Amino acid sequence: MDPSTPTIQIKTETWTVRSGRSSGLSDLTGDMRMEIDHQPVGILHVEHGAVSVQAGNDATALLVVDCHHTLLGVLGGGTHPVVANLQGRLRVEGDRALALRILLGLRSGSPWSDLARS
Repeated sequence: MDPSTPTIQIKTETWTVRSGRSSGLSDLTGDMRMEIDHQPVGILHVEHGAVSVQAGNDATALLVVDCHHTLLGVLGGGTHPVVANLQGRLRVEGDRALALRILLGLRSGSPWSDLARS
């Protein structure tokens, strides 16, 4: 790896160990894989409003963001996912409807809301 290339450093103790409920996801079940600059960071697992980050790669939707800041912003509800997509900071592949429902549902309450900065 080129020494001038920044590495992705994610402090797992600050966000991946969190779990909780989101009222906007109470009727939804599904998994969305998350990547920062094409580096996997985990699966966002949603089951009837309960949300958590889990290890793995098996998901029907894929969320790719440009940086850690953008990921925390959309997970915490502080960054609107459509705006981030239009700005080129976020891309969704696979089951786009599921991903959008998850991301918009997190805006109504999220275990990561205190970490979100728009």
